[in-house]
Amino acid sequence: MANYTKTLVSPSLLLRIGAWRAPIFMVDRIVDFTPGERGSITVIKHVTFNEPYIPGHFPDNPVMPGVMIAEIFGQASEYFSLLCDYCQRHEKDTGTALKRFDDIARSLVQPEGVERIVEERERVGGFLASQDLKFRHVVTPGDTVEVCSRLVMADVNGFHHYDVEARVGRHVASSGRIVNFRIDRELAKSKGTPTPIH
Repeated sequence: MANYTKTLVSPSLLLRIGAWRAPIFMVDRIVDFTPGERGSITVIKHVTFNEPYIPGHFPDNPVMPGVMIAEIFGQASEYFSLLCDYCQRHEKDTGTALKRFDDIARSLVQPEGVERIVEERERVGGFLASQDLKFRHVVTPGDTVEVCSRLVMADVNGFHHYDVEARVGRHVASSGRIVNFRIDRELAKSKGTPTPIH
């Protein structure tokens, strides 16, 4: 279980580097991150009665819809790839590799670090392309969902494949694989491809 008191970025920076807004901003905190090919990210989402979908799903038995868990997977995985892009850019610009959570967190409170990651966010667009998930345990208001995403592979066409798992305490709520599509916005423009959402 991750340390929920830790956070990689401040809430304001989390919003700036996320492409999502209410009512589907689904990551409350990034509590673990390791960059690289064998890296991973862990995020948490606190589920409350204030979630806009809860009153209708279901009126007398509030349950978080599986599609919202899939959305957490997509957002967590995009944060992973964005932060990996940031670490690569930091090493290219400074000659210093960022590998440890605390070092990355410290770099992201510096003005130049904030500028770098915001530029990376603006450079890349994409969307959740597909999912192959199993749902095993219900998530209800009051639960804290811990999501881990690991990059399995990225192909030459911009599709990034991630193994994902969502837990509530010891219970696995959902697991499987998702695919995010990511592309450089300038490359998309030069090919005449519509600019992706995030």
